[in-house]
Parts: sequence; structure tokens; C-alpha cells
Amino acid sequence: MRTVEGGSAHARVHVVLALLGAAVVALTTACGAASDAPAPAPPPAVLRAPDPAPATVPAAPQGKPLVTVTGRITATNADGALRLDQAALDRFGLLAMDVDDPWAKQRMALQGFRLRDLVEEAKPAAGATTLHVTALDDYQIDLNLADVRADDIFLATRTGQGAALPVEDGGPTRVVFADGLAPRFSPDLWIWNIETIEVR
Repeated sequence: MRTVEGGSAHARVHVVLALLGAAVVALTTACGAASDAPAPAPPPAVLRAPDPAPATVPAAPQGKPLVTVTGRITATNADGALRLDQAALDRFGLLAMDVDDPWAKQRMALQGFRLRDLVEEAKPAAGATTLHVTALDDYQIDLNLADVRADDIFLATRTGQGAALPVEDGGPTRVVFADGLAPRFSPDLWIWNIETIEVR
């Protein structure tokens, strides 16, 4: 009788040890997988801080603006729109950003600022929900205003070396997304050669 009970206890000990061993292996594997995951990208480096918020919007540029904000806005400088040249955009400061361009299939170095800073300069009217962005070739996309305000969605205005962004590289301005946003935002939203941003 004791021999049978002892044998059963011995078997139970082996089962418990086997389960503990399996748990250790699973934890080790999980830890190894976690350490193999890429580290989150650092936030964009601040190359130049934004200018202090001015009391008034900038004057309309004499030449062709780099970007024009229209629609449901309350801050304008020409014909019910907010027209901005390079000097006006530079007031938002400059961030250095490295992004994975889904169309170029490569890592790109760019400079610019968070799109929400431009949006807040235009002072959207109460109830505005969308940015309707149109490119020089009439390609159009919609961005949710709440996403623009909450996420690292950037307006690139310069190359990684600080030169004005040429049209052939997506200039004069283009929308890019920070690392980690790819699962939420379609590559179709990476619009370049921007002409107008309409607040709706």
C-alpha cells in the first residue's frame, strides 16, 4: 500500500517538475523574442525651436505660397485663406525625422514639423473634423483632425540636409508619419507635392 502511494507521489512530483520546466522554457523563449523586437524609434530631434506664438498671423507672401490652408478656419491672411511661404513655415521650428517611406521602400531623412502646429495656426472653426489635402497633380486624401492633433503626423518641408524640399522629392511639402503609425494609417495617406489643405 505504501509502495503504491509512494509511487503515485513520485509520479506527481515528476509531472510538477515537467510543468515547471515547460513554463521556464516558455518564459525564456518569450523573453528572447521580446529582446529580438526592434526598439522603438527615438522622438524626432529638435533642430530649431519654434518661434514664440505671434499675436497675429503672418502676412500673405508676395510670391507663390508653399502651402495654402482654406475652409473652416478663422485665421486668414488673403482672400479667406491662410497662405504660407517658406519663412512662415519656418516659424514652426524644425524637427529631424527618419521615416520609412512606404512608396520609396526606404528609410528617408527629412526635416519639418508636426502638422497639428500648422492646423492650430489656422484656428479651425468649432465643429471642424477633417483635413482635405490636395496635391499639385490633384491627388486628394482626407485626414481625421483628431488624429492630426493626437499623433506624430508631420509636414516635411526640407530634406535631411536642410535644403528646401524639391518637387521631385515630394516638395514643396509632404505628409509623413512617425514609426509605429503604419498599422493605423494607409500608405495612400502619404501625400506629397501638397498644394492646399482644406479644413472641413
